[in-house]
Amino acid sequence: MKIRLTWFPALALIAAGCNGDDGRADTDTATDSASASASASASASASASASATASASASATDTDSGSGGNSDSNGTTGGETDSTTAATVTDGNTTGVMTTTDTTTDGGDGTVIEVKIDPLDPIVTVVDGVIPPATVFTAVGITDKNVEVPVSCNWSYDRLDLASINAVDGSFVATGLAGGVGTVGCDAGGGLKASTSATVTLKFTSEPDPVDPGIKMGFGDAVDPDPSMVLLYPYDKTVFPRGLTGPTVQWNGGGANDIYYIHAVSEFFEFEGWYKVPPPSRFNWPTMPNDIWTKLTSSTDGPLTFDIQRYDGNKYYLAKTQTWTISPANLTGAVYYWEVNNGNIVRLNVGASNPENFIQKDGNTQCLACHSVSKDGSRLAAAAQGGWSPWTAINPADGAILYYSAKASGFQAISPNGSHVLWGQSDGTGPLHLSTYNSNAILAQLSVPGAYFVHPAWAGDTTHVAFGQRLNGNWLDFTASHLWITEVDLQGASFNNSKKIVDSAGGLPTVTFPTFSPDSKWIAYMRANQARTRAAVAEVWITDLDGTNQIRLDNANSKGIIEVGQDQTTYEPTFLPVSVGGYYWLIIGSERKYGNTLTDTNPNSRRKQLWVSAIDPNIQPGVDPSHPPFWLPGQELNNSNMRGEWTLGPCKEAGETCKGGFECCDGFCYDPDMGDNPVCNEGPNGNCSMIGESCELDASCCDAEAKCIGGYCAIIPQ
Repeated sequence: MKIRLTWFPALALIAAGCNGDDGRADTDTATDSASASASASASASASASASATASASASATDTDSGSGGNSDSNGTTGGETDSTTAATVTDGNTTGVMTTTDTTTDGGDGTVIEVKIDPLDPIVTVVDGVIPPATVFTAVGITDKNVEVPVSCNWSYDRLDLASINAVDGSFVATGLAGGVGTVGCDAGGGLKASTSATVTLKFTSEPDPVDPGIKMGFGDAVDPDPSMVLLYPYDKTVFPRGLTGPTVQWNGGGANDIYYIHAVSEFFEFEGWYKVPPPSRFNWPTMPNDIWTKLTSSTDGPLTFDIQRYDGNKYYLAKTQTWTISPANLTGAVYYWEVNNGNIVRLNVGASNPENFIQKDGNTQCLACHSVSKDGSRLAAAAQGGWSPWTAINPADGAILYYSAKASGFQAISPNGSHVLWGQSDGTGPLHLSTYNSNAILAQLSVPGAYFVHPAWAGDTTHVAFGQRLNGNWLDFTASHLWITEVDLQGASFNNSKKIVDSAGGLPTVTFPTFSPDSKWIAYMRANQARTRAAVAEVWITDLDGTNQIRLDNANSKGIIEVGQDQTTYEPTFLPVSVGGYYWLIIGSERKYGNTLTDTNPNSRRKQLWVSAIDPNIQPGVDPSHPPFWLPGQELNNSNMRGEWTLGPCKEAGETCKGGFECCDGFCYDPDMGDNPVCNEGPNGNCSMIGESCELDASCCDAEAKCIGGYCAIIPQ
């Protein structure tokens, strides 16, 4: 038998559905027992979705494609085509498209015109970290005489974080690192290709102390709400990124011997645990033998349902349920904040377990505070010595003092690339002064006759500065201020078109501490009864650059989420300079309670901590774009922490490992060998920039739906 492979320019497309929902109507179905057996055995889970998928994948359906072709549900096109005919097949899970330019036969079995993959749409479930046996993919060719013949494939899989596949024999093995869905490809040569989805799910259970099976079964029989349990933290509808320590779940209202069923589930992940958690009840996600929160976030892109249910020894109660969202990206950079108790500026690298002291202090740089960090993480400006507070420039990479100005400043702003400093709030003259980071020579002054300017902040595009105008008091203590904006030209060393955009008004007349969004089009700021934030009544707001749309960030302030009074303890916002995972990220200081861990509500003694709120980037007038915040892991609970300046880390050189182009000096992060080990590169991998890589225009981004935000390609959800 002689088989000729004919070139097919159209790729066989496979659209996967993990729920096995088959929306076909008016079809004739015949069972392909071999395919059914293979699909069923490929799944290590006996779940209903796995069974449904296996069942749907096993059927062969004749469907009128509307183009004259016959098709079936095995991921292949059917029947006879001429040189211009394309056939399409859809079975609810799998779609195959094949086009041929030549159906000439050599006699015998004919010419191969399509490829059939088995199994279709398998679901592989990893239970408690145990990797199941390999699923082996096979393929056969179908000739124009409807004869099956052997075909050898070069196998591929596009989600190497989920599984590996042997390119020769088609052995598919889950990694156990994450759950999700990817595409298995078969390239039989000569343009002959086919593909199918392959799904990996993760399931974990935890039971540190054995619980009677009968008790565990009883949770499903609960009918009454829990009258006493109150879930304190996290908040419902919080958005979490990847790469951080999991939130400590905290609640009140249980007994010392109560048994809890804790359940977290998303499309590709499930966790079940049974615990005794005596009051004050706090649950930390297990880290051994598996880091559950890391597996959960790696497997989830979107909604996650969290349930906690109580059995008090006599009665089962219905679960307390929350819905969280997992953003599909790691936060990046570092947060530089002031430890009030110690008079130190410390650095908390995002994802680290504790902050670090990094500044090499000398005789002129004791008691550092009132800091500003360049958005690229290259330089830091801070006030020293208290009192007159002269400004100094510091290298964050090694903590070295770069320059001591001996000029009074208080709060100051450093430009996005660290080249210039805007200073002078505490010198009592009114204007702010522009200098290079290594000189106190004044290049230009930002001034309005009779006005005293405070708390400057630079936009990421370098062209604007926002600042407050205090109306009373002194540089540190005042109770009324307006918010202003100005254009800045560093090349010409000038300020232009300075204007007031938000008035001091109402019960919270102190409008200050601005910060620009990554696209430099919005300004978040604080409204308060006073500038000094200790015990202040304060909220965070956001406005566009002309002040037309002023929006209170109710979710970030947690209005309606925490008790009245606690929802006006939110201070000093700062944005992460880049958009990550489809959101802007805003860090805030707050003196609110933290679950049942920090419960002091006395304004004179409560502790300030740092929290993070996800912000929808597609901001609409009058609509709160914020989400409920989460407590920033890694900070110390025994300190009052404030003025969290969020910045990118010092950039990495070509060849160093990276998570995104925003970490790289040249702005590009990918694996040049097309593997799963990205490193910094000097240029793009092709003619366009991937998500998180450097850009100048929207058109620079490979993804047509991406936007160039803050100099990097990002996806903005609609």
